[in-house]
Amino acid sequence: MPKKLHHKQKSARYGMKNTQVLRHLNSSELVSASNRFVELLNRLTYKQAYKRYNKHLDIVMVTEGEQELIDLHTHFAIRKPETMSHKKFSKAVKQALELSDDFEITNPNYDAEAEILVDKYRYKLDLIDEGWITYIKKN
Repeated sequence: MPKKLHHKQKSARYGMKNTQVLRHLNSSELVSASNRFVELLNRLTYKQAYKRYNKHLDIVMVTEGEQELIDLHTHFAIRKPETMSHKKFSKAVKQALELSDDFEITNPNYDAEAEILVDKYRYKLDLIDEGWITYIKKN
């Protein structure tokens, strides 16, 4: 999920807890943020070969939520390099998310006592199958 941006500051004199007004990213801002994430992930995965030899990950990126009444967000289908382990690749994804600073990594509504680890993070890494590709393409 993309982070919300600061829109304006409200006066604190009315006893409001949070005086910041945040707004969602628009479609073009989300695409730019997603492209930055992809570039960072390519750099972390392929190091100098990304620039020197134009090596890059095979990625399908789809933004969703503009037509629906849900938050605008991005789905990715990324082919992991065969030479990289799942654990190392998941660390690279997390590091790219942290470096981009455009996306929320942890869920602010997470209940630590619920012990459901899937709900702790705002992103999910899973193996790509045909069902996932069909889902993000909305066929």
